[in-house]
Amino acid sequence: MQTTGINTKSLADDENADARINSFFTISAILTAVLIIVWTLAPPADIGVDEGQLAPNIVSEAHVNGNWEDFRLYDYINHTWTQGEQGTFIFLQFADTDCGHCWSDAAQMTALHSQFGIGGSSSLDDVEFITIAVGMLDTDHSRAETVAFQEKGDWDGCNRNSNCASRGGEVHNWPYVDDLNLRAFNDYNPPGVPFHLMLSPDGIVVWNSALHKDVSDPLYDPGVAIEYHLTESA
Repeated sequence: MQTTGINTKSLADDENADARINSFFTISAILTAVLIIVWTLAPPADIGVDEGQLAPNIVSEAHVNGNWEDFRLYDYINHTWTQGEQGTFIFLQFADTDCGHCWSDAAQMTALHSQFGIGGSSSLDDVEFITIAVGMLDTDHSRAETVAFQEKGDWDGCNRNSNCASRGGEVHNWPYVDDLNLRAFNDYNPPGVPFHLMLSPDGIVVWNSALHKDVSDPLYDPGVAIEYHLTESA
């Protein structure tokens, strides 16, 4: 009788274990089905560089604080941000170290960063500045030249035949992303350089410089555009 009792208990334990396993697989199947339905019904992200679109992600390495570090643009954005909440806008600049207009744009970038960058003079929310260093022009490019342009280092070759130390503006103390292989450049497909975009904290393009090329456009000037969108989001 004792043996029968033990066998009966073992059988009951086995049945309970089977029931728990079956419940686990049933719940897992239900959760998987729900996730598939949500994934199927959710509208795909509208990715692009037009105003109102989610900016494409950029994955590379960036030179910041003297070091090259892994960089992902989406690490800087908050996909759950909504209008009226506090958040950090992003100002993207695409530039080529051998581009004459980019050479001139460096001083303006310094002025914009001094006013709107983290710790800047503006009383509005801070803006994260990021430069995408591209190798668009048919000239020699290197990371060394990118760093020299960023830090105003003693390097002959910026702006084709100028010393990087002589460019306008101050040292650019924000990330310079290596895009010498033009991967991000091709994703964003700018009409040329310098090219500027302003992103809201959730990564949506709110200002595209190529769409405001007319000097009569009230948002032609980058500084005016930055201030406008920071004020509008408050």
